[in-house]
Amino acid sequence: MARKTKKIPVRDEFLIVTNGKRSEKDYFEILRSKIKSIYKIKVKFINGDPDAVVDFAMKEKSKSNRVWCVFDKDEFSSDSIYHAIAVARKNHVGVAFSNAAFEVWLIDHFCCFDAEKSAPELVDILDDLLKKEGYEKGYSKNDIELIKTVLIPRLRNALENADIAYQKRVAYYKMTGAPTNTLPVCSWNSYTDVHKLIAALKADI
Repeated sequence: MARKTKKIPVRDEFLIVTNGKRSEKDYFEILRSKIKSIYKIKVKFINGDPDAVVDFAMKEKSKSNRVWCVFDKDEFSSDSIYHAIAVARKNHVGVAFSNAAFEVWLIDHFCCFDAEKSAPELVDILDDLLKKEGYEKGYSKNDIELIKTVLIPRLRNALENADIAYQKRVAYYKMTGAPTNTLPVCSWNSYTDVHKLIAALKADI
C-alpha cells in the first residue's frame, strides 16, 4: 500500500510593503490590477521608517513566495537606509529603493534620468514632462487617473530607462575598484531600482 504524502500548500503570494502612502501604494495597487503575474500580488502600507518596513516584511515572509519593500531616501539618514537594506538582504527580502524620491521611477516612464535633483525638483520635472505629453493637470501624488492612463501604459519604457541608468551607475562604480557587495545608493542621486521589483513579479508586460 502506497504511503500517503502530506501535501504542502503552495504559497503563490507576492507581497509589496511600502511606507509611501500615496504615490507608491497607489502605483502598485493599480499595477497589480493591470498586469498578469504568476503571483497573487498584495500591497500593504506601513507608517514607519525603512527599518519598520523591513521588520514588517520579515514577519510576513512565511505567508508569501516573495516579499519586497519599497522606500525612498526622503529625510532618512544614509546609515538607516543601508542598515535596512542589509537586514532585508540577510533575510531574503527584496528592496526597491529610490533616491531622492519615488518620482525618479515615475520620470523613467518618459526618459532615462539620473541627474542630481532634490525631491521637490523631481516633482517639478515630472510635472513639466506630463504637461508636455498633453496631460494638462500635471503631477499630483494622489492622481489615480494619471497612473492608469499615462504611467502604466509606459511601463516598458520605464523598465528600459531605469535599467540603463542603473547599469551605467554600477559600471562606473566598478571602474573605481570599490567593493560591490553594497552599492552607495544614498550617494547616487537621482537613482532607482524599482525596475528590479517589476521584473521579479514575472508578469506579462
